[in-house]
Amino acid sequence: MAEVSIDDVAKAAGVHRSTVSRAFSKPDAVRAATREHVLRVAAELGYSMNPLAQALRRGSSNLVPLIVPDLTNPFFAELARTTAAAAEARGYQLMLCITDGDTGQTADYVSAMHSMYSPFGIVAPSTRVNLEALRRYAFQNRVVVIDRVEDDPAVPTVTVDSARGVDLALEHLLGLGHSNIAYAPGIVGTYTAQDRWDAYHHAAERHAVPPVVLDAAPGADPGPGLVDHWMREPIRPTAVIASNDLIAFAMISELGSRGLSVPADLSVIGFDGLDLGAQFNPRLTSVRQPITDLGRIAIELGEGLIAGGPPDHVVLEPSLLIRSSTQELRS
Repeated sequence: MAEVSIDDVAKAAGVHRSTVSRAFSKPDAVRAATREHVLRVAAELGYSMNPLAQALRRGSSNLVPLIVPDLTNPFFAELARTTAAAAEARGYQLMLCITDGDTGQTADYVSAMHSMYSPFGIVAPSTRVNLEALRRYAFQNRVVVIDRVEDDPAVPTVTVDSARGVDLALEHLLGLGHSNIAYAPGIVGTYTAQDRWDAYHHAAERHAVPPVVLDAAPGADPGPGLVDHWMREPIRPTAVIASNDLIAFAMISELGSRGLSVPADLSVIGFDGLDLGAQFNPRLTSVRQPITDLGRIAIELGEGLIAGGPPDHVVLEPSLLIRSSTQELRS
């Protein structure tokens, strides 16, 4: 006799598979009448929701790992939250795996994906994915990569157009009368930092803006080094594009500790559009990545893989959140 699946219960109960999942895992999230109906149908069919036991019997599960470097960066925290919501809406259970930037740890999680019969996994690494680890466990065709472009076209990706984002930031500052516009890079060696650094140089060349890249000494807080470099410039830039919101926050805090003001002394733009930016003082102007869309599309790409479709590569358009950390240049 064939084993009863969550899809069988959903079909018999006339509901979506995610409703069946929530009826078992989050009963308070389902209306009482619907929950009772789903549980009754499940009992009649002989279905019980034990994900690991079912995975062992069927050779598949609804456990989807999201592998991220850390959660101290609010970008990954927001990504985890929105991806979990997207996964739950489609009847999956998201497992959060934190690597601390260790590629070996990523390989261990990929191995765990294999043993838990995950249908697919999602990786948002700080550097490139260890493709050899994916191939070792035959997961190169069952992993979706967020915010990176991999060398292997068989690995589907969803990214944000960094070049367009930097263009939006530069055009905004030029429109405010700034022409001496610096760039504050992120952590050296990460894919995102290099991608946005390249985008800044290309955009500066297109707009005939002399590039000024600020340097920060290695350390946990990049703010002091970046502000030191800015203050040493013979002609101080009047605006800066930070490679991410955390760099922008660090610079604004350091400027404030020296009695300087943003945007009066320096206009600052971040890159990420984190929710935290709306609570910062001043409220941060930022290039917004559609973080909710990143997680949702990653789930959709994963479903496409297990349905046998070709790997897709989605590039999302960023937008500009104009807040109070930038202002018109005053002579």
